[in-house]
Amino acid sequence: MFANTLQKTLLATATLLATLPGFTQIAQAQNRDLFGAIAYSQSTGVYTSATAVSRQEAERRAFAHCQRTSRASDCSVPLWFKNAWGALAVGSNGAYGSGWGYDTNNPGRGRTIAARYALQTCKQYGGVNCRIVHTREAR
Repeated sequence: MFANTLQKTLLATATLLATLPGFTQIAQAQNRDLFGAIAYSQSTGVYTSATAVSRQEAERRAFAHCQRTSRASDCSVPLWFKNAWGALAVGSNGAYGSGWGYDTNNPGRGRTIAARYALQTCKQYGGVNCRIVHTREAR
């Protein structure tokens, strides 16, 4: 009887230990930083965005998608952000601006903050009738 109980306990312990690496990987993935980037082609008005686990990869993906979508050579990445919201504002005269934001107490408010900064930047660069055309979250 004792040997049977011991076998069951050892089997349960071995099963638990075998699953721990999976739980650790899930926990690490949930704590990983996430980067976002917004790309924009001023000549075509095309904007794209991407997220990734590195700044470089997020920028690369957003830029490549902008080039594929717009078929223009003027794609640029005016904004990258980490664990936050990003926004792009464009004026009726073609000027544009970007901004990012976050609020640790209210993550959804980061979108509003990013939009406010994007509109401000658009106006600072001479934008007329600036409006938000894109927002993206990287969290």
